[in-house]
Amino acid sequence: MKDAKDAPKTSAGAPVISIVIATHNRSIDVLENVDALLPQCVDQPVEVIVIDSASAPAHAEVLKNLKGRERLTFIRLDELGVARARNAGFEAGRGEWIALLDDDAVPRPGWVEAAIAHAARCDGQTAILAGRVIPRWPDNFEIPPSQLGPRARLLLSVVDENGFRDTTDHPIGVGANMLFRRSALKARGGFDVMSGRVGSNLASGEEAQMMTDLIRAGYRCWYSDAFVVDHKVHAGRLTRAWLTERARKEGEVELRGLKTPGQKIARAIKMLMATPVLSVFQVLDGPEREYYLRLNHNLGLLRKLFGLAS
Repeated sequence: MKDAKDAPKTSAGAPVISIVIATHNRSIDVLENVDALLPQCVDQPVEVIVIDSASAPAHAEVLKNLKGRERLTFIRLDELGVARARNAGFEAGRGEWIALLDDDAVPRPGWVEAAIAHAARCDGQTAILAGRVIPRWPDNFEIPPSQLGPRARLLLSVVDENGFRDTTDHPIGVGANMLFRRSALKARGGFDVMSGRVGSNLASGEEAQMMTDLIRAGYRCWYSDAFVVDHKVHAGRLTRAWLTERARKEGEVELRGLKTPGQKIARAIKMLMATPVLSVFQVLDGPEREYYLRLNHNLGLLRKLFGLAS
């Protein structure tokens, strides 16, 4: 890493960070996000790009309020899909870094300054900079947050660790609060639209797949707790049913990330061997074990491999 004073200079008027917010049918959430973000952007080398991913007419009407706001570009897409929307933002952005914020993530004060400062400390080999994501829990839930283990928390996009460090060997980070180097995204052709969420389908993970691909290509991944968002966790996600299906979809996404038949066969054999054991162990489940999530991750990969997934 390097000191901020050693950061490469950008051309006059060019933003350092393009902040991309994809939204679908969450107009009130995205307005809260933008209201927290835009005041931080004054006199800062950033731009904000909001992509409406085929929201219903009532939400699209509310989102019209974003048009004309200073430092904000609004794009409407009629084809649904988070990865597709993020690609539109990436292609429209001019910044050296592309920052992803979820529409229901609210950046805390100082987010912009901290993101700029820590991005400046990244050398040219670092293509991923993940930020801290603090959950904003709902009032009602089936599973109390205190009973969630690390795997469940990650499925809920919670990343709450301390420090500023290289995490390449054990990458952390979620699309609710994450920066990618624009040149690295361009070299990969943007996010995989087959991995991203479309509507109510829980097969998200295009940012996780991009992390994996970039690390395999030799890039580094860093994490910082300095730029923080509060991420709204909706009550419908604090259920065993939602977490189970989310784990299965993550298995499907992992399968798509395996590039060769040999990799897929080796992974499938390992999971076939582990699945009966996990099926038995889940009766002893607890937050520190999360056997049911491991089991359903395996089942998701296997059902996709054998053509059983919808």
